[in-house]
Amino acid sequence: MARGQRQGLFNQEWVRLWRPSGSSRTSTEVRGLCRERLVSVVVVDMTPDLQIHGEAGLISATLWFNLTEGDVIPLNGCSLRMKRWQSPPDPGGFSESFCRSAAPSFAAELHIQPVASPLYSNLSCYDNLLSQHFSTSRSARRHQPQVVSWPQNRLVSQGDILTVPTENHPDLLENRSDGIHRSPVLFFKVQKVSPCAQERDGGGGGGAYLADRLHTSLYMGASTNSPVPCCLMEVVPLWSLSLPGLNKTVDIIVSIILPHLHHSSSLRGCTIALHGPAGSGKVAVVSATSRRLNLHLLKVDCVSVCADSAAATEVKLASVFQRAVALQPCILLLRNLQLLLKPKGFEEDGRVPAMLCQLLHSAPSSVVVVATLCRPRDLSAAVMAAFVHQVVLENPTEEQRRAVLAGLSRDLHLGRDVNLDRLATLTAGFVLGDLRALLVEAGRAACRRLVHTCEGRQEEDLCSSGVTIQNQDISSALRNLQDAQAKAIGAPKIPDVRWEDVGGLQQVKKEILDTVQLPLQHPELLTLGLNRTGVLLYGPPGTGKTLLAKAVATECSMTFLSVKGPELINMYVGQSEENIREVFCRARLAAPCVVFFDELDSLAPSRGHSGDSGGVMDRVVSQLLAELDALHSSAGVFVIGATNRPDLLDQSLLRPGRFDKLVYVGINEDRVSQLQVLQAVLRKFQLEAALNLQEVVDRCPAQMSGADLYALCSDAMTAAIKRKISFISEGLDSEDSALVLSVEDFCVALENFKPSVSDQELLRYRNIQQILAAK
Repeated sequence: MARGQRQGLFNQEWVRLWRPSGSSRTSTEVRGLCRERLVSVVVVDMTPDLQIHGEAGLISATLWFNLTEGDVIPLNGCSLRMKRWQSPPDPGGFSESFCRSAAPSFAAELHIQPVASPLYSNLSCYDNLLSQHFSTSRSARRHQPQVVSWPQNRLVSQGDILTVPTENHPDLLENRSDGIHRSPVLFFKVQKVSPCAQERDGGGGGGAYLADRLHTSLYMGASTNSPVPCCLMEVVPLWSLSLPGLNKTVDIIVSIILPHLHHSSSLRGCTIALHGPAGSGKVAVVSATSRRLNLHLLKVDCVSVCADSAAATEVKLASVFQRAVALQPCILLLRNLQLLLKPKGFEEDGRVPAMLCQLLHSAPSSVVVVATLCRPRDLSAAVMAAFVHQVVLENPTEEQRRAVLAGLSRDLHLGRDVNLDRLATLTAGFVLGDLRALLVEAGRAACRRLVHTCEGRQEEDLCSSGVTIQNQDISSALRNLQDAQAKAIGAPKIPDVRWEDVGGLQQVKKEILDTVQLPLQHPELLTLGLNRTGVLLYGPPGTGKTLLAKAVATECSMTFLSVKGPELINMYVGQSEENIREVFCRARLAAPCVVFFDELDSLAPSRGHSGDSGGVMDRVVSQLLAELDALHSSAGVFVIGATNRPDLLDQSLLRPGRFDKLVYVGINEDRVSQLQVLQAVLRKFQLEAALNLQEVVDRCPAQMSGADLYALCSDAMTAAIKRKISFISEGLDSEDSALVLSVEDFCVALENFKPSVSDQELLRYRNIQQILAAK
């Protein structure tokens, strides 16, 4: 126990410690009764990251466990009472002041039992470890007038758990699937403590006695089952007891498990199905739960349980549950359960699912079974029904990502330009594994930058100087991760398109923002669920529909998931519908998000008119309609569709509640709008001072789309490049001078320029607009 000197205590002074009976304890904290304990004070200087304010101290996890008989560790601390201990009157006639410095009595016999744990299986070396643990480096006679230097873990009492450090003993090294595992401690339970004959009158301080090799005989019994103190079961960081960003899920699972542990006689076994995206931290949540409840954790990857036949798989599965029963109380973690129930070779065999359900129903209450999987639909309804509780681990919110980043970067050297709040905004849709990979990649980028900027220095000097992760390293790592995650159906990210990149279309911008931005800025005004989630942009090609959708996502700080209709169509039965479900699943995880469907007419044509024999497109349209209807319960997901042929769309898409907002994006016919588009295109170009863009617009055809103006600027740039090349070859210009667009370049570009949309096509789009507006 560590205390400050302001309490008036001396180093290694013996005190009594207990928790008052009136202490406020929630239902999730009550597990055992607190008993009075005899402890030794150690006065230490706290490091800056462990500074304690007020009259507070620290106790070890083992002491808390033995003090409360396995109570859940409170994350925010707990109020304890303490008073000085005075030894019983001594026949030698020593004074009361000396009794304060005296030590408790020695135990004549100490009976202990090794505790079964999944962290170790070979205990052949426990003799040497126990001998070192109970060895003393100095004489410890009870009546010698000195303060006896006894570590806390050598004070024993009946029912205590002893934590014996292994000091990296070579006999405890095990080769596992995740590498070499080194057990941090061994656990032993004190079965009985017998005091010396002359001290049977209670001189041991409330049943607590000192034990060492000189005065105590050690007796080893058979192994036993018992909970063990947390934080010592694995080598983990201290903050892992309270996972930043995942505390809510840990609290939910703890509240589910505790009633089964307290009322094991009336409640059946506890089974939990934990599902969430890959890398979302499911194993970390279960590990934190086991440490919070002082339960053993037996991790089993279901890949290792799979065998060549169903019978062999049943035998392996039964042995896993038998080992869990031998380690109770424990949490049995079945990772990737979907791989066990659908192994290659006997997909139609129901023996393995039936065996799993039988084992789940027969598991004792002290064995908590937690299965992790990515999607619940990967399991059959019968198997999912066997899990009484189902917990969803959703993607972290922006605030939770900020907490996760702060926890992961606790031991990293971050530069002053690194803003975790902005990084949490840019990493929308990232899970725990993605954020950890981001920081690792940022560290690699920082190392590469340091080596590049410090060429000629020795590598040892660079390592000793340390690496500071700067904002440019994190930005580079973020771009690399987003590019690596980009797949056929796209990855959500925030685009870099602003309103100044979109010229004209002022009315269209206003209509889109009223649909998308209003629910984000004032969610309290839309509690009735009447907000619109779908906008359809239609009109001639090249009018800026895709650019508008990207600009909306950027200005509203939303992630952007761009999907082109044809890339979702797959030749395999059911895969096209699966692709659509995956798109909307990603959008919900990355909310607030804009899902942009380009070429929507190719994805959702009118049903009943397709020529495919299997009716694939009809099923795709039906799946898309189902996902659009489900968006009313998902806040922060908006769908924007773009098409050049709205007449080919299935009419059910255009009813209210789906794509209920139809916005016509037409050609800029007035010169003011064309000038705005031309200025937006040429915003990053260097223009000649004599160039008047209004004169260029006046010389253009009357009907110019945004793509036409972009093509005109591209042709003008090509003419400028040719002109510069000719000047360089004639010696009239140099390569170092900037490329400047002039009036002559636009004159050359306008000579053979023709608009992409003819008058007949424009008339047809106007007729379509009138028809849709009349509905």
